[in-house]
Amino acid sequence: MKKTILLLLFIFSINFVFADSPLTSTDFGNAYLDIPIVQKAFVSKGSITNEMMDYIDDDANPLDIKLAIINSLGWEHKGVVLSKIFLMYVMKKKNYQSEYNNDYLAFKYYATRDELICYAYMKALDNYFDVVEAFEIAGDALRKSPDSFAVNMIYNLIKCQGLTAFGEYCYASQLFLSLKVNPKLKMDMRKESMGYVLEYMTSIGENCKDK
Repeated sequence: MKKTILLLLFIFSINFVFADSPLTSTDFGNAYLDIPIVQKAFVSKGSITNEMMDYIDDDANPLDIKLAIINSLGWEHKGVVLSKIFLMYVMKKKNYQSEYNNDYLAFKYYATRDELICYAYMKALDNYFDVVEAFEIAGDALRKSPDSFAVNMIYNLIKCQGLTAFGEYCYASQLFLSLKVNPKLKMDMRKESMGYVLEYMTSIGENCKDK
């Protein structure tokens, strides 16, 4: 199943371009605009600062606020690759190393759950036309924390990005909305933020209502 989804995402990355999509239409960061650092991200026009990266890579800070910062940075970065900047920052700070002298492999192996899912989300927003690698990294984060609603939400937003490209609105919508009623998940997002995500995921399900 995973190989099938990866193949779909790969084909999507080559053939499909659209701005109205799960990744670009779910502005849940708006529910966190009472938090100063999220406000700064919102008005930064896609520019990430050291203060933001410090916050995102601090294990003591809540994951939902980290994701709200990334969401508020948005997806229009004017050629700036936020995920690359963040990866370089983490590697310098944590000094992760692999026997192959490969920063990316070292990051994948040693990175924390938060680092993995935040990097995956940044990477998906950096280039939502090609989310294959972001999907794989999000899967690594999910294996570390399968009961986190926040991790599951980002993982499924990336996954649904590919599904909707093929007109799989019903499957994408049902897949995502099932998170809301999954009793095994720990709700580690603000309830107010869910409206921004669930409204869009419900709306795309309307495309297959009568099928």
